[in-house]
Amino acid sequence: MEKTYTQNEKALIFLSLFDIVPQKEIELLSLFESPSELLETFFEREKEINALFSKGMRNGSKAANRETHKTVEQMKDALNENLLSSYIKNLNSKNIFVLTPYSENYPKKLLELDFPPQTLFCLGDVSLLGTDCIGVVGTRTPTPYGKIVTEKFTRGLCENNFTIVSGLAAGVDTIAHRTALDNSGKTIAVLGGGFEHIFPSFNIELAKRISNEGLLISEYRPSFVPAQYTFPLRNRIIAGLSLGILITEAGERSGALHTKEFALELGREVFAVPGNINSLMSKGTNRLIRSAQGACVLDFEDIVCVFRQNIVKSSTVKLSQLSFDDQKIVSVLERSEKTIEELTEETGFPIQKLNALLTMLEIKGLVKQLPGNTYVLI
Repeated sequence: MEKTYTQNEKALIFLSLFDIVPQKEIELLSLFESPSELLETFFEREKEINALFSKGMRNGSKAANRETHKTVEQMKDALNENLLSSYIKNLNSKNIFVLTPYSENYPKKLLELDFPPQTLFCLGDVSLLGTDCIGVVGTRTPTPYGKIVTEKFTRGLCENNFTIVSGLAAGVDTIAHRTALDNSGKTIAVLGGGFEHIFPSFNIELAKRISNEGLLISEYRPSFVPAQYTFPLRNRIIAGLSLGILITEAGERSGALHTKEFALELGREVFAVPGNINSLMSKGTNRLIRSAQGACVLDFEDIVCVFRQNIVKSSTVKLSQLSFDDQKIVSVLERSEKTIEELTEETGFPIQKLNALLTMLEIKGLVKQLPGNTYVLI
């Protein structure tokens, strides 16, 4: 069904045609009593608009003046050629839904931001914006430990009906999105560019899957090419949509820590998973915990209990998802608890290999070590 928009919504959609940073966009809108007035009085107030775009741009350099003139001229041309109508028609043909602060189902939590996105381009299930969301973020280069804990926490959060929000970046973001979908959960991907320019490109298929089973959102028009500055801006939306942010693994300079800053400014909960003190990929999370900027969490239940009274226990990993060696250990433990010596004898694994496999099964939440070096299935 074709989506229709109010005049205020149309004005904000019109502005998305141009590369205006959020702060400047807010300043521009402040010149008018309502966004619709921008469309109605643009030509009469052209000088005033020019002055606003010129303000603070490299001391009025020629390059800055040219850029200002170019933006204003583009806006004039778009109004003269009535591009807005064809633009909205094109969005409708691609099933792209646009939300603005004037839309009934615009996420009210985003209005808490200093510069809330004036447009949210949506592809998928828009109703997910009204659900309880947890942001899951972290390093782009996770260790095997980081991968396992991201999967474990995401799976548990999904089973407790939280929607997973992340940024479709490489690493933890990708793992979180995919784990949510693979476990019949819901996920929202917040992009740093338009839908036509998925980054990284190897996530194009994942983005398609999210648009079918979850929700893709961006504050940028579909044709917008992501830039270096747009990714940190994207992080404020992840924080804004979420009840809390979980950082599963992050180095000292990880971009995930930017999301943490936005979360703290908004009064959101911040959770961090501790890691190996010798691992560079855990320095960021470990320091968050030490500085008390992030609550130390050892299981998804530590997060759920902050927001919910009733916790759904995470189902174990399916046997078919385990490696052959893991399956062999599980099948032995299904009969009864075993000491490490008994496991060595019954599996035939060398003690070093067995210890490594048992550690990974513990992390996955399948096996627990009891006193006396005895192991049991959970």
